[in-house]
Amino acid sequence: MVEQIREYPITKEVFSKINRLAGRDIFSIALEGPEDVLRESLVAQLSVFGTSICYWHLLSASADFQGLAGHSLGFYSALYAASSISLDDCIRIIINVYEAIEETTEGSAGLMAAVIGLKINELEEICRNTGKVYISNINSATQIVLSGASEDVRNACRKALDRGALQCRELSIPFPLHSPLMHGIEKKLKPFVKALEIKKPSIPVISHMDSRPLDQKDIEDLICGQLTRTVMWKDTVTCFTAAGINRFLEIGPSDVLSKLVRWIARDAVSLNAVEALNCQSV
Repeated sequence: MVEQIREYPITKEVFSKINRLAGRDIFSIALEGPEDVLRESLVAQLSVFGTSICYWHLLSASADFQGLAGHSLGFYSALYAASSISLDDCIRIIINVYEAIEETTEGSAGLMAAVIGLKINELEEICRNTGKVYISNINSATQIVLSGASEDVRNACRKALDRGALQCRELSIPFPLHSPLMHGIEKKLKPFVKALEIKKPSIPVISHMDSRPLDQKDIEDLICGQLTRTVMWKDTVTCFTAAGINRFLEIGPSDVLSKLVRWIARDAVSLNAVEALNCQSV
């Protein structure tokens, strides 16, 4: 996951802090696995976050960012990039949120699944008639994520395929995130979040829930409650393009969001961090 940037001093600096606060050698796991350990939810989140922060340091000096946004976990990277929350506190947030997720779900299995090829109104109808399953992410017009109780999500996926969906893919996330099943997590997180030092973002951070620029109080509320709400990524990207922004850089170890941007805004230029670092141009 971090092989390409392993020798940069910033990589060692960032992951040394993650290792210390997590009490585990996340850096070695991100580099070498084993795969089953890397797929553990907290390990994966810390690995992705750490890699994203390293890429931000390596790329941010060569671009003038007019706005930032994060897709769920990426929200914390955006807050760090905007100098709103310190690196140590972002790491603590991820650890505390994970612990709060486990407490809220009380060990009950959940599932998330991406559905490709159906529109939102069709999936909303399926959800209304399929038990505890909800729309959790509207990533594009026809890529939508469902979240809920495991069997209800699988049942909804079967119905979606019957309705003409091109594909349903289960995600490696064992929790019903971004759904009403996460209600209660806000109260668990509030005392911790209240104690954080949250500064006004130095670069506008756009909410991935309602496309508004966030102030300190908004950030506090969103850290506590984002996992109960739907990620409106399609609207987030459209917010940027409506403001005349048509160049996007995905700061992280994958290209999922940069591909989504190309689907949402066909005229936009969208790169992922690996591409940008290879060509040293954003």
